[in-house]
Amino acid sequence: MKSGERKLKLNSMNTAAFFNLLGPIILNGVNFFTIPIFTRMLGTDNYGIVSIYTTWMQIFTILMGIQTCGALANGRVSFKPEEQDAYRSSTLFLSCMTSAVVAAVMLVFLQPVSNFMELSPLIVVIMLLHSFGAYVINFASMKYIHTKQAHKNFILSVGVTVLTIVLSLLFLFRIQEMELRYWGRILGYALPNIVIGIVLAVVMLGKGKTLFNKKYWKFCLPLCLPLIFHGLSQTILGQSDRVMLQKIVQDDGIVGIYSFIFTLTHLLGVIWNALNNTWVPYYYEYERDNEVETIETRSKNYRFLFTILCMGFILVSPEVVRAFASEDYWSGMNLIPIMAASQYMVFLYSFPVNFEFFHRKTALIAIGTCCAGGLNILFNFLLIPRYGMMGAAVATLAAYFLLFVFHQIIARYVIKQPYHYPWRFFLPGIIAVAVTCVVFYLIFDHRLWRWGLGAILGLLLIRRVYANGSLF
Repeated sequence: MKSGERKLKLNSMNTAAFFNLLGPIILNGVNFFTIPIFTRMLGTDNYGIVSIYTTWMQIFTILMGIQTCGALANGRVSFKPEEQDAYRSSTLFLSCMTSAVVAAVMLVFLQPVSNFMELSPLIVVIMLLHSFGAYVINFASMKYIHTKQAHKNFILSVGVTVLTIVLSLLFLFRIQEMELRYWGRILGYALPNIVIGIVLAVVMLGKGKTLFNKKYWKFCLPLCLPLIFHGLSQTILGQSDRVMLQKIVQDDGIVGIYSFIFTLTHLLGVIWNALNNTWVPYYYEYERDNEVETIETRSKNYRFLFTILCMGFILVSPEVVRAFASEDYWSGMNLIPIMAASQYMVFLYSFPVNFEFFHRKTALIAIGTCCAGGLNILFNFLLIPRYGMMGAAVATLAAYFLLFVFHQIIARYVIKQPYHYPWRFFLPGIIAVAVTCVVFYLIFDHRLWRWGLGAILGLLLIRRVYANGSLF
C-alpha cells in the first residue's frame, strides 16, 4: 500500500474509532446517571414490569429481524459497490416480511401470549412495534459501521437514547397514579424506536429500490439464520449467572452486589464492542486483498491496546466502586479480576469469530455460543452452591475461555483457509492479564502501588499509539 493511501486509511480508522468510542461513553454515562432517577420514579413494581418488557423486546428483536444485519459485512465484500444499496434494501425487506409473520402469529394468539408474558395485550402490541423499530435501527447502525460512517452511527445512537430518556421523563411526570407509571417508561422507550425505525426502513428501502431478489436472499439466509441462535445464546450466556445466583442463593443483596460489579466490568465489553466495530470493516478489506503483513501488524497493535486497557481497568477499578457505590457493595470487589478476565476472553475469541464471519461460517459460530451457554449453566449449577458470587464469576470465565478455545480450533483446523492467528499470538495477552489478576489480589490494600502501575501502563499505551499514529 502506498504511503499516502496508508496514511489516509489510518486517519479514517482513527476517526471511526473516535466516534465508535465516544458514542458508548456518552450512552453509558447517561444511562448510569439516570438509573437512580428511574428507580425512584418507578418504584420496584413498575421497574419490574419494565424489566420484563425489555427482556421480551430484546428477544423479539432477534426473532423478528432474523439477524439479516449479520450478513451486511459479507455482502459489502462480496457484491459490487453499485449493488450495495439494492442488497441492503432486499435483506431489510426480508426482515420486514419475517417481522410481519411473527407479529401476525402473536396477534392471533394475543390473549394467551399476554397472559404468559404477564403484560397487557396493548403493551404486547407496542412491544412488537418496538422490536421491529429497534431491529431496523440496529440494521442501520451496522450499515453505517461497515460503510465507515461512524459519525452517522454516533448521531443515530445518541439521538435515540436522548429522545428515549427525555420522553420517558415527560410521560412519568404526567402520570400521577404510581401503579401506572410503567406506561411512561415503556412509551418513552418505545416511541422513538418505532418512529425512527420506520423512517429509516422507508429511506433504506426507497434508496435500494429492491424488495425481493433471489440472489441476495439466497446469499443472506444461510448467514443470518444461525445468528438467531447465536443471539439468543448470547442472552443466556450474559444473564444465566445472575438468574441462577438468585435462584440458588436466594439473597437479593448478593445478586445486587454481583449485578453492580458485572455492570462495572461490562464497560470493558462496551469498549471492546466499539473497537471491534472499528476494526472489522478494515480487517475484511485486508482479508479480501490478502494483506497478510498489515493484518499481523494491526492485530498486534489491537491486542496491545485492549490488553493494556484491561490490565489498567483491573488495577484502578476498586476506587471506582468506592466512589459510585455504598459500602454495602464493596464486598464484590474481589470479583473484578475474574469478570474483567471474562471480558478479555470475549476480546480474544473475536479474532477467530471475525475470521469465521468473513468465510461465512455462521453456523459454527452459533454452535459455539449455544455450547458455551449450556456450559455456563452447568458450571453455575456446580459452583454457585459452594462458592456463591465467586462461583458464578468463575463459571462465566470458564465458559468464555472454552468458547475462545472452540473458535480457535475451528478457525485454525476446520476452516481450510489461511488463518493469521496461531496460538502463540494470544499467549502474551493471556499471561499479562493473568499476572495482573494475581497482582491485584496481592497488593489490593496498597492503592498507590496499584495506581502507580496503572499510570505506567497508561504511559506505555500513549507512547505506543503516538509512535504508530493509530490505535491499531
